[in-house]
Amino acid sequence: MVLGGVLPFGSIFIEMYFVLTAFWQYKYYYVFGFLLLVYLILLIVTVCVTIVSTYFLLNAEDYRWQWMTFLSGAMTAVYVYIYAIYYFFKKTKMSGFFQTAFYFGYMGMFCFGLALLTGAVGYLGAQLFVHRIYKMIHVD
Repeated sequence: MVLGGVLPFGSIFIEMYFVLTAFWQYKYYYVFGFLLLVYLILLIVTVCVTIVSTYFLLNAEDYRWQWMTFLSGAMTAVYVYIYAIYYFFKKTKMSGFFQTAFYFGYMGMFCFGLALLTGAVGYLGAQLFVHRIYKMIHVD
């Protein structure tokens, strides 16, 4: 489950730098079309990773796959938050309690929303996969 977020995070890693720079250091961001492409790649990679993890769970005869697929997709947000911590200490020059609380509060809310998004997308993709493979099995 923990490794389920590595590949989706790897697909958005470079773009996260530009988005965080635009948001926290007041730079201009122009490439919204590329951001949309990266967003679509994130969703596709999340679905693929959760389908593979669901397949491994079902192969091991563990049929409690629902929460594992949700959490596997949501782990991307944990890696984004770890990157946000790195970005705060290495790239920004923020100091003081209020700037720190503001930064980590907003990044926490962003990562929570990202966790809900990627977890839900991963769960829905895995659910479609499970229904598709068990639809082929007919019990007479």
